[in-house]
Amino acid sequence: MKQKLMSLGLAAVALAGTSRSLAAQEAPRRFFVEGLGGAVVPTFDISDVAKTGWALGGTLGYRVNDRWTLMAEFDYGRHKDKLTGDVDINTLHYIGKLGYSLTGPKERGWEAAVNLGAGAVTFDVQDAPRNFTYFAINAGAKLTYNFNPKLAFVLSPQGDIAFSDEAEVTTNNSWVWPVTAGVRLSF
Repeated sequence: MKQKLMSLGLAAVALAGTSRSLAAQEAPRRFFVEGLGGAVVPTFDISDVAKTGWALGGTLGYRVNDRWTLMAEFDYGRHKDKLTGDVDINTLHYIGKLGYSLTGPKERGWEAAVNLGAGAVTFDVQDAPRNFTYFAINAGAKLTYNFNPKLAFVLSPQGDIAFSDEAEVTTNNSWVWPVTAGVRLSF
């Protein structure tokens, strides 16, 4: 009888250990949201009109698998005009992206990904009779330091090229670079 009780006790302990290790293996966190802030840097012809300004942005992401990620990103940039420094020029970037992880997902430590996308950029100039929205393409990177599986620091250098109308915004290709940093929450 003693031997049967000992066997039952050992089986119960083994079963409890197995169920705990199964519970510790969480399902992968596929969705994430990022809050970002930084600078928006105009280059080439558009830099003759607008100064570098500040930016706020956000990203919604879905990890398709260990390497591929779908993202929707929005950045709002606020510039001053170069001529007087008094006129506000707002840029709104709406970009859908496909990202590829160079390192694979990490629970802790650095992760690197590159991305390509397309969408639109809106130029909204203070006191102008209307704003202008143009098709845009995007290329960039996401450098992430994961503190744990749920929380990470993100550095997001991006390049957006809006195919603009020269008669409306003084150039036919507006290069604007949102360079932001912030936090990523995964769930």
